[in-house]
Amino acid sequence: MDSTKQKNGLTKWNQKIHIYLGLFLLFFIWLFGFSGLLLNHHWEFAKSWEKRKEVSYEKTIQISKEREAYTLVYEIMNGLNLNGSIHNPKFSGDSTLFNFIISKPGTRYDVQAYLNDGKIIVKETKLDKWEVMRSLHKLRNPTSKEQSGWYQSVLASIWGLSIDIVSVGLIIICLGGWYLWLQISRKRLYLGLISITVGSILCIYILFFLN
Repeated sequence: MDSTKQKNGLTKWNQKIHIYLGLFLLFFIWLFGFSGLLLNHHWEFAKSWEKRKEVSYEKTIQISKEREAYTLVYEIMNGLNLNGSIHNPKFSGDSTLFNFIISKPGTRYDVQAYLNDGKIIVKETKLDKWEVMRSLHKLRNPTSKEQSGWYQSVLASIWGLSIDIVSVGLIIICLGGWYLWLQISRKRLYLGLISITVGSILCIYILFFLN
């Protein structure tokens, strides 16, 4: 009797967690799913690159003799009052020119720094809301070496925490769904077994053979 009571109590709590956690994560999952579709397809209405807006400008700042890439990046970003993810920092052959890219959802800065005289040329590219959604799908929690302090502590960390919550929530929902499946009638149990087998085979194929 106690065993049946515990089982019914566990099933009831599992159903509540399944329902309310699913409702809490609903819009996060929709956002992640829709942005994934945008990445995977080239729909006409979401062709952001063709609709981009570009503007270039120059600025001169004081640049130290520092030649360590990320330290130099932060120095230049502070001088320009820019923030975002850092990509592809590289020096020219004679180390007089330094290039890198700063990006954040919807905006990209291509930066050329002339180290001898401190002249900086910035090309700013603005993209639409569809590109913002694509960027959110790809955005990850940065390492301290990769990011400027402001962008890491506020924007990327908040989004990184959101992704962690969604990921853990989906794992809980899947485990709860698996438990609920085991409580249903034999006929539906077989349908679930077919579903989980086909899904597992497809996942294993993608992970180990599709390369």
